[in-house]
Amino acid sequence: MGDYANNTLVYGEYTHPFILERNQVIEIILSNQDTGSHLFHLHGHNFQVVSHTPSYGASFYDFADGDPVAYNATENPPSSFPTYPARRDTLVALPQGSFVIRFVADNPGVWLFHCHIDWHLSQDLAMTMVEAPKDLQAQMSLTNAEINVCKAADVDYEGNAVPNSENMLDLTGQNKQLDWLPAGFTAKTIVIPFVDSEQEGKA
Repeated sequence: MGDYANNTLVYGEYTHPFILERNQVIEIILSNQDTGSHLFHLHGHNFQVVSHTPSYGASFYDFADGDPVAYNATENPPSSFPTYPARRDTLVALPQGSFVIRFVADNPGVWLFHCHIDWHLSQDLAMTMVEAPKDLQAQMSLTNAEINVCKAADVDYEGNAVPNSENMLDLTGQNKQLDWLPAGFTAKTIVIPFVDSEQEGKA
């Protein structure tokens, strides 16, 4: 990436990239405006749980039948911190609830933060954190063996997300996410009836 390593554009529009500076304290506030729950996982780090609403247990579905309850920074300011925060790499975003997590960007790499339900991920419920990209460039390089594998598979190994190594800001031809699911989609849509041919007609 060269001088463009700190430019989010080169990583592609649909990867939802964010550049993190080394040792920066990162806080993510996630408000779930959905009546389902989402299991979010962070690669490359363990995070501390600052806030999680509603709580687990009997309160799990407290907000499911009403309007989404977004995180309120006035009532629960981001500067507040539990005495003994839970430490996790995965946390459930409860139905129409929210959570706040924090971690220190002390592990340079390209890390995904995503819902662990696969078809939610394919619908782009994810973001990419490019952590200390200048440090990565200084520390890492492709070996000749890795380059030869790319060449043998006719896969480009230089350039932006397209990849385009001549104009790093030109993303013409980049991969795109799947289309949005149609309105009214429910989980029932993906259930395929199964009929045991040996039992059919015996009832």
